[in-house]
Amino acid sequence: MQAFHIHYRNTQGTLMRILTAVSRRGLDVQYLHAAPAGHGHSAELLLDVNAKQIGQLCRDWHAIVDVTDVRVSAPTPEMLEAAAGFAGPHPPASAGTNGHSASAAMA
Repeated sequence: MQAFHIHYRNTQGTLMRILTAVSRRGLDVQYLHAAPAGHGHSAELLLDVNAKQIGQLCRDWHAIVDVTDVRVSAPTPEMLEAAAGFAGPHPPASAGTNGHSASAAMA
């Protein structure tokens, strides 16, 4: 697992372009945190990637005009802890707490 720290100017669509580079490769996002940082914004992603994918992602992100910095590092313990909470499948948003779908409950 690798942690990616991306700094960018928060213009329309920048975060989506960053995330599109990940989804284009069919990678699962283990952790994502985007927030204001100084005069710009930052996004932290935790991805399970190989060396070739790291190079491809960094190249794609540097090609985005509003991305100002990309760094790769080992994940922090906080990232790994948060990622563990996302493990496993999640029920669809329409599922109720008792296992019946919302539409079946209304019938």
